[in-house]
Amino acid sequence: LWFSNSVLQYLKYTGNFDFVHKELWDTMQDAIERHIHGTMFNIHMDDDGLLLHGSRLTWMDASIDGKPVTPREGKAVEVQALWYNALKFMEVLSSKFGDDDQSQKYHLIAEKAKKSFNEKFWHSEEDYLFDVVNKDGSDQSLRPNQIIAACLDFSILDPKRREDVVNAVWEKLWGIYGLRSLSPDDPKYIGRYAGGFIDRDRAYHNGTVWAWLLGPFVTAFLKAKNYEAYWRRFAFENFLQPTFYEETRRAGLGTISEIFDGNPPHSPKGCVSQAWSVAEPLRAYIEDVLLIRPKWERRIFNLVNT
Repeated sequence: LWFSNSVLQYLKYTGNFDFVHKELWDTMQDAIERHIHGTMFNIHMDDDGLLLHGSRLTWMDASIDGKPVTPREGKAVEVQALWYNALKFMEVLSSKFGDDDQSQKYHLIAEKAKKSFNEKFWHSEEDYLFDVVNKDGSDQSLRPNQIIAACLDFSILDPKRREDVVNAVWEKLWGIYGLRSLSPDDPKYIGRYAGGFIDRDRAYHNGTVWAWLLGPFVTAFLKAKNYEAYWRRFAFENFLQPTFYEETRRAGLGTISEIFDGNPPHSPKGCVSQAWSVAEPLRAYIEDVLLIRPKWERRIFNLVNT
């Protein structure tokens, strides 16, 4: 599903449909069909159009003695957002490549998934998204995974709910150099990434701040603010500037660390230079703050309405 999104970003920058059709299209179709009909690790589409999956298949995959620290088996929130994004992209590409029947098929699945998602994942009392939904109920843990649902090109949420998600994440998960992996109000929250392997693995996705989440957060925030000039300056000064100006002089010179303590002063931890910690804040700065948008973006999304 991330690969599908990467192809979308590639097309936004290159407009090279010929390459996608010749080199990638068969693989993309096969991947989607395997998700629909079932593949490894209990991944398959449920009757409600959403994806079911096994445990330890998301980026929150730490384990202790083989048991996941953050069990997310069932339907994880960002997986569903990526699933909808992929289905809508496949709908557009199928139409572009002349297969209207397949385009309609993906359209219908996407609409069913969107309806189910908004019915099952919205925490109406708190105005944010559940982290996981499964046969045992809904995980109400306030985690940053929901920001993916608010930042993708094909968002599974309406504008009001996207803004509510941004506000909830900003209020409870903001950690200066990224987003906390769990709200400090949660009894499972661990504010310092320290100690032995077990202690650190327990904290890894239960409070630790992740720098890569700056990118999706800034994108979702500015989408909610319609990219207005005031808010773009605000986002840079409050969300990106501390990382660009401070963190690049602390742990690894000229680069950004993997993670940070959840508690102030949010000391850098993990590896001193992490690819996605560097890439995502820079992408958000270029695309969303400076508003230097991909050359082919408008043309591609015009296909959605044709």
